[in-house]
Amino acid sequence: MTDELIRMLRNPSTGNSLVYDDCRMLDPHTGETFPIRNGIPVILRKDDVFGWNRKQQVGYNLFSPLYDLLYRFKIAQRWLAEISEIMEVRSGEHILETSVGTGQQIHNIKRNGIDANFFGNDISFGMLRRCQRNMEKWGVEIGLVQGNAEALPFESQLFDVVFHVGGFNFFNDKTSAIAEMIRVARPCAKLYIADETDTIRDKPGLLGRIADWYLPSREIFTPPVDLIPDDMLNVKTHNLLGDKFWMVAFRMPEDQSP
Repeated sequence: MTDELIRMLRNPSTGNSLVYDDCRMLDPHTGETFPIRNGIPVILRKDDVFGWNRKQQVGYNLFSPLYDLLYRFKIAQRWLAEISEIMEVRSGEHILETSVGTGQQIHNIKRNGIDANFFGNDISFGMLRRCQRNMEKWGVEIGLVQGNAEALPFESQLFDVVFHVGGFNFFNDKTSAIAEMIRVARPCAKLYIADETDTIRDKPGLLGRIADWYLPSREIFTPPVDLIPDDMLNVKTHNLLGDKFWMVAFRMPEDQSP
């Protein structure tokens, strides 16, 4: 955990900046503390995780040891490649991925020759630990935090690129998740949100029937264009892998403050 990451953190409930205090993070105004596990600050209370967020946290914790096996398939590599073609990322920028998972897309950006300052947030500690091990193996430096994407544990206006790949469909509060991405983004920053469409429901046989029974209404798979504030710029929706995934891209306006 670097000094830069420590300076970035805040208590999402109070908005107060956190300070490092005896191997933990402290809100000096309230006295509330947050643990640091394996070098990863845990800025997340158990009571703050409920509903679909809790279901996804449990599922990803259990699945984390096997998650990277998905990226051995060519279709997953094509998906990462299409995302990279859309995203505008430059060396030297500060880049945050919310729901970073095991870090596959960060690794993909690095492999494309981008030497940036990477940060990742995830609700699942199991995925963060896997990401941590992956980054050590791949030689990528990254600051990782366990937190809720709907109440990010970061100070405002820190990042040049903020993106999310997968998981958005099942957020409890999508409007808050987008608002938080915008809050931590700098003026003129680039923002990207991607997730799957509802095509899994249309698959023949048992898989389609299970998906139709387990998943909520088709509306949750709709690109959230209507949730993006009117003052955001260049809002575009992209189809990935045909119609299997969507991506919404937009930019922050220039800072209007004096």
